Parts: sequence; structure tokens; C-alpha cells
Amino acid sequence: MKTIKYKFSEILVLMTGISIFILSNSNYCWSKDAIFNENSDRIKWCDTQSYQFEKDIDSIVVIYWNAWGNSYDQYTFSYSSMTGKMLVYVDYMESCPKYCIDSSEQINLFISSINDFYLNKTIPIIEEKKKYNTDEHSEYDIPTFIIECYKQGNRVLHSFTSLENGDYELVFNHKFERFKNMIFSMVKKYDIYVENYGNTMESNK
Repeated sequence: MKTIKYKFSEILVLMTGISIFILSNSNYCWSKDAIFNENSDRIKWCDTQSYQFEKDIDSIVVIYWNAWGNSYDQYTFSYSSMTGKMLVYVDYMESCPKYCIDSSEQINLFISSINDFYLNKTIPIIEEKKKYNTDEHSEYDIPTFIIECYKQGNRVLHSFTSLENGDYELVFNHKFERFKNMIFSMVKKYDIYVENYGNTMESNK
């Protein structure tokens, strides 16, 4: 019986060692909002390395996932430093056109927000979490921003930020709040653009 316990403990130690080795040698770590909020239960995986836009990154993709209340449940926002263009589209709908964002103010906020929160990681996304005054736990498909950054077609960074929490009210950094609201407003404009596009195509038949 003692021999069995000893072998089991050896296996347990070995598995723990392997897990630590994998984590210490991977490109992932606790997310920035978890680091800045010790009581955070929203621990995620994200890249710990800092990057510089244009030097390490030449294109940015932001996917707005679970975008409930809009015409589609997923929207993609992409920016390329090579073309200088920012596009909005629905990736899984080939019939939907791409919409070009021509506002330099919006493009600059898009780039600087990704730079501050995901590339340089100098600013926490979530500043505070306030527990809802209820014992009920809500479970639902949470709206999420998925961030992907590329260099010459190779993905360099992959991260995500949940925009809601069933148990807590999330207080975002004021700049991230601006970034989030800008994405929301772009979605509304895109939905109107697609509707008008569809009506135009229908009238041309």
C-alpha cells in the first residue's frame, strides 16, 4: 500500500513539474486586468510580451463577438498599416459588403487603444469591479472583443476582453470606454450601410 502511495505522489509531482514547465515556456500569462485587480475572477490567458505597432505589428483585427441586439452576432474590424485603411465587415457572410472607415479620429483611437491596452500593456482595461447586490448568478453569452495582431500574415498576438460579467459591474478605463463605444457606434452605422446596400441591390434588379 505504501508503494502505491509513493508512486502516485511521484506521478503527481511529475505532472505538476510538467505543467509549470509548459506555462513558464509558453507565450501566455495572466491577463492585464487580472494583474491590476487582485480580486478579479476573470482570469484569462494572454500574451505578456510588449510590442510596438509598425515595428512588430502591421495589421490589427478586432472581432466583436456575441454582439447581441444588432443585425449580426459577430463583426470584424481590421486595420492595415500597409494600406492605411480600416474596414468593418461580417466575416461569415459573403453577401455582406465591407465598409471603409474614413474618419482619421476614429482610426487614431482604434490604433492607440490597441497600442495602450494590448501591445504596450501600459494601462489596465478594468479599473474596478462592483459586486451586484444579489445572490443570483447570471450565465449568458457574454459580449467579447477578440484582439488579433499580425506581422506579414503571421499572428503575433491573440487576446480577448469580456465586456460584461454576470456577477459584477465592470468599470472600464475611460479610454477603453471610448474605444468600446466607438466600436458600438460603428456597428450601428454598418448595419444601416448594409441595409441601404441591400435595398439598392434590390432596386437595381
